[in-house]
Amino acid sequence: MLAPILSVGNPHVTTQVGNWGDVYAGFQIPTADEPANWKFFSQFTRKPFPKKAISLIASFMQDAPTDDSNFFTQAFGGAVRKSPRGGTAFPHRDALFYSEPGAGWGTRTGQPGVCDPLTPKAQAWIAEFSQALRPYVNGAYVNVPNIGMQDWETAYWGHNFDRLRKIKAKYDPHNVFQYEQSIPPAFC
Repeated sequence: MLAPILSVGNPHVTTQVGNWGDVYAGFQIPTADEPANWKFFSQFTRKPFPKKAISLIASFMQDAPTDDSNFFTQAFGGAVRKSPRGGTAFPHRDALFYSEPGAGWGTRTGQPGVCDPLTPKAQAWIAEFSQALRPYVNGAYVNVPNIGMQDWETAYWGHNFDRLRKIKAKYDPHNVFQYEQSIPPAFC
């Protein structure tokens, strides 16, 4: 199944068997070596990408502003597709995969507020990349917020938004737990 992907370029492939935490920890790099800045756009895909979408991703990755820029993707299926007893707020159980086009740039200096000269280029690239993928994706993951996204209520919560507003009104009527894109309480 991976043969078409592995036929592109000269990929180096390794496998590791273990629980998710151990596998994930195995490919993390020390924080000091990570880029100082990251920007991701979360998205879900419900149909296989057509060739045009794959070409678009390849084109953006060829023009990435840094070597730390990426297109992360994770397959969905199995237990994710099963709604837990009692319902769920997560509306993306029918997605084939989740992805994040992302850009990483800059070095850590220890001086907060220092603007990196790559910032405008990296932010423009990731915004254009995300916008170009819109015909092929829908929805977004609330744990990877896209500040400024229009219709975030539907993107994050789907048809669950009104129900979640009522729950919020019951348990947090004064909206103590809130941020720019948090669920506001419903006032009946």
